[in-house]
Order: sequence, then structure tokens, then C-alpha cells
Amino acid sequence: MGSGSRIDHQHHLVATTAAGSTITAPREDVVLGTTPEQQQLVNDLLLESRRLAPELTAQPPAWPIPDDVEAWSRQRLRLINEGVDPGPLDAAIHDAIQESQRLRDAFGGASYSPESGFVPSQRGDSLEGITPDDRAVQRAAAQQVLDEVAAEHQAATALQEQAREQWPADRPVNYTDDFDAFQRDFEAARDRAERGEQVIPYMTENATGGLGAREGGRGFGIEIEFDVQPGVNRRTAIQNIGRELHEAGLARDSNQHGYHSQQGAGYTDAPNAWRLEQDCTVDGELVSPILYDEPQSWQNLATACEIIERNGGRASFGAGGHVHVGMHDFDHDVANHTRLMQTYAQHEDVLYRLAQNPSSEGNRHRGTRWCRPNPVPSEGYTAISQIDSRHGMAVNLSGARRGGASAHGEFRLWDGSLSPSVIQTQVKLSLGMAAAAVRQESAPSGSRMALGSHREQRSQAGIGQRRRLSGDDWRTNTADFRQMVDSLFQRPEDKAQATSLFQQTRWQRR
Repeated sequence: MGSGSRIDHQHHLVATTAAGSTITAPREDVVLGTTPEQQQLVNDLLLESRRLAPELTAQPPAWPIPDDVEAWSRQRLRLINEGVDPGPLDAAIHDAIQESQRLRDAFGGASYSPESGFVPSQRGDSLEGITPDDRAVQRAAAQQVLDEVAAEHQAATALQEQAREQWPADRPVNYTDDFDAFQRDFEAARDRAERGEQVIPYMTENATGGLGAREGGRGFGIEIEFDVQPGVNRRTAIQNIGRELHEAGLARDSNQHGYHSQQGAGYTDAPNAWRLEQDCTVDGELVSPILYDEPQSWQNLATACEIIERNGGRASFGAGGHVHVGMHDFDHDVANHTRLMQTYAQHEDVLYRLAQNPSSEGNRHRGTRWCRPNPVPSEGYTAISQIDSRHGMAVNLSGARRGGASAHGEFRLWDGSLSPSVIQTQVKLSLGMAAAAVRQESAPSGSRMALGSHREQRSQAGIGQRRRLSGDDWRTNTADFRQMVDSLFQRPEDKAQATSLFQQTRWQRR
């Protein structure tokens, strides 16, 4: 799943522009893809559309003024004509309207209502140039937006309450309080490694404990970047990988398609919709269909990794692995987004450790050029548009801003891997973070553990990076990981699997 998505619900109707062009919502199942240039356009428009009263005076100017309405209409039409999903812009405008209404309530200025439209402030601004017919269309469009948002909010609230009820108060294993339980799982993983066995378990039946279930869980998608081994003919390797993916029933053809071409083709949960694509940073990228926690999904993932590796593919040092997670229940609620990003910030160093490909040379993460740490203010956010979570960040929420059934986030910090068990564990961590954000009623407490924090702590304590810790030093060193795992998972097997990945990875540099 890329930054574009198949729109599976009717989106917002927008008023007629001053130029007379009628902008209608996309039909159901219309596919809207984006290029990097178009994505930048969306980001620019989001910033432009946040124009509120410049000063909080007793008489703020009327908002939005006619120029705003026309500008938004023209911008949205331009987006649609360029094949870009206008949802992020709609979401930003919706946030701005709500924020503006709060200002009006506080300072006695103009207000908005579906019955009256935008009423000028006492300062005397007018809506000259907008005809009664235009205003009627605006009122109808606004009411449709309000109805859709209300329905989405009601559904999201029900899902959140269900998630809270299903989270048990008492869990079979609690790493935070029961250090010995963690230690047993850690030592079991180390023993498997010393015996040359598969260290990280791979599950095919109920692998996520409901987090990725088709009913009541979240869909997810995987992007696997890879290079071709030195000495292996790249063209032949790619041809063989494509052919075998097709013969195995995973792909609909044997071709290597263009970069992010899956967006144009449209996302589906069909098991034969894996797609081999080009990527400017590596030799190839395999993009999964929408997946759910079902045996076929995990069997297909294992088959795909085996085909790539057997034909000369490798998870090179620069390769990334991206996990997309459905966020249909995040609604337009800034609190849900805040909890997700503050959970990320609190455990950033742990996450980058678990993001490392265990097979990488020198036990190093590939670096943050394509997955920069997200800036997260300790006080949280007051609007979704404030969240800096774009393409190229560790957590990319640009696809979650629009809300609705197609909303999703992208966890980009994971290194590329051709180990199904590593990928599965990182999928579960991504699912667990999204689920915790809507299940928890408050943001996690604790300060940010930024990338490199644990290595810095050891250096300040005069403890060498290669020294094996024990006693209180080991308890302290693992405390953040143990607390995070307890907040994401309830089943012992999920915690043990994450611990196995923890055992195989190392703390990363800042």
C-alpha cells in the first residue's frame, strides 16, 4: 500500500466556483494516485488552507472570506485534474472550520451553520459575489460533510469502546512487573541462536491475536525492497522473480511495473495482487495487496520471500521495509493521532532497534535518510494538520488525515528483510501501536527516548557497548522495551516473539 489508496466511500461535495465550474465528488472506486511532485502540492495546499484570523482580536475578520472559498475550490479542482486525492485538503479545511468556529464562539465574530452559511463578522465583511444558488450548494455540501463526519465519528467511537472492553485488566504475562518472564523468553531466543535454529517464531494461525483480523481488526500492507546479489545478472534475476511470483499465483503477471504503479492499479485484498515494482533506491520492490491475519496471507509472504531470495535477491543495507496499517477508527480525532505519535516518541529508540535487519552487517540500521524521526511536541497537538508525519518520516500519517474507511498510516522505519518472521513481528508492532492509540484513554506518560538514547546512557555510565549487562544495569537497559511490549500486546506468544527480535538486534546510534 502506497501513499495513494482506493477511495471506497463517497467523498465530499464542494460548492460551485466563482468561475462556474462544478466540482463533484469522485465516484466510488475511482483510483487517485500521486507522484512525489503532487504529494508536495498537497502539502503546500494544506499549509495554504490553514489561513485563520491573523490576530485574536475582539473583531476577527470573517472567515472564510469569498477569496478563500474560490481558492479552495480551484485548488481542489486542480488536485482532481492531476489525479490527486483531495481528501487531505478536505480534512484540513474541516479542521480549520472547526477551529474558526471556536474562535468565533470565543470572540463574538462571524459563525458558520448549514442553515445560514458563513455569516459576516461585525467588522462588516461581506460575502459579495456569492449568489443565493452558490450559497445553497455550499449549505448542502456542508451538511453532507457534517453528516459523513458524524457517521464516521459514531462508528469510530463504537470501535474504540469495543477495543477497550476487549483489553483484559489482568494479562497472563506482564514484563514490566515480572522481569523473570522477560528473561526466560530472552534466554530461550539466545539459546535458539546458539543452536543455529530459527530464532524468531513464525505464526500462520491467529498470528496477531485479533489485531489484524478481517473482522474487528485492521488490514495491513507490506512493501519489501531488495537488491540483487553481486555477481548475479540483475535483469535475469528480476525476470525470474516476476515469473515465479506469477506462477505461484501471487502476482497477476510476471512484469516489473513502474514505481508506485500499484496506486494506479488500485488496492485490493485479492491474494494474487502482489505486484513487483521498480524503485529508484534498490533493484526491486514487492508490494503486497491488502492483507489480513489469515493463514494464506502468511503463507504467501513466506513464499514471496523465498522466491526473491532463491533467485538472487537480498535485503541489502539500504533496503527498507514499509508497513501500512488501516486507521479507519482514528476518525478526525486529534487525540487518537496524538496518542500514536507520543507512543512512538516515548519508545523511539526501542523501535529503531527493532527496525534493524538482524542480518545487517555490523548490526546497524540503514539510517534515517528515508525514515527521519518524527518531531513530537510533549504537549501534543490541537489540530491534526500540526502533525509533521509525511512521506520520508519514520511514521507517515498523510494517508490518515482524510479519515474514513480508506485511512491508513505507514510505518517506514523498518529495515528491509527477507525473513518472514522478522517482517511479521514488525507488522504486529505496527498494528499494536495503531490499536493502542485508540484503545488508550490518555497519552503515555514518560519522557521521549530518542534514537540513540540507550547508547548514550551507556557511554555516560562508562559502560562499553560490547559488554554484556547483568543485574540492575540489564533491568534498566531493557525497561523501555518491556513497558512498550506490555502496552501493545496481551498474549505471551506475541511478547516472546518481539523479545526474540529484540535479542537479535542492537541499540542504534543517534
